[in-house]
Amino acid sequence: MPPKLKYLILLVAIWASIFAASYFMSARIEGPRNLDTGLHRLDVFARYQIVAFTVAVISAVLGIVWRREGKKIMLHGHIPLQVTALQVAGIIVATMVLNQRLSPDESYQPPKPTASAMDIPVPSPD
Repeated sequence: MPPKLKYLILLVAIWASIFAASYFMSARIEGPRNLDTGLHRLDVFARYQIVAFTVAVISAVLGIVWRREGKKIMLHGHIPLQVTALQVAGIIVATMVLNQRLSPDESYQPPKPTASAMDIPVPSPD
């Protein structure tokens, strides 16, 4: 195995560990189900994904630069970038399928407050 392929496989392994850690680290955040906890999870997930994307781009560039060593190197270099693109497409499709907007007739309308006859103050005749 050429040494350049070993370096590229090591880089892909580093990418895979960061990519998997983004899911595990964001899932480990405890807290109530509110906006702050959700944004903190998104922050942790996005930071790991940005680092993983940077490593994926570096491996793809090295795969292109070292392509004279063989097609195997270029294939190994492009796998992280392709998996990242597949993940982004999956998130977009899942968002579109799971968050379909309802028509105005079907959308949730909060109940209008109604007061019983006992709660309405009656003005005095004074």
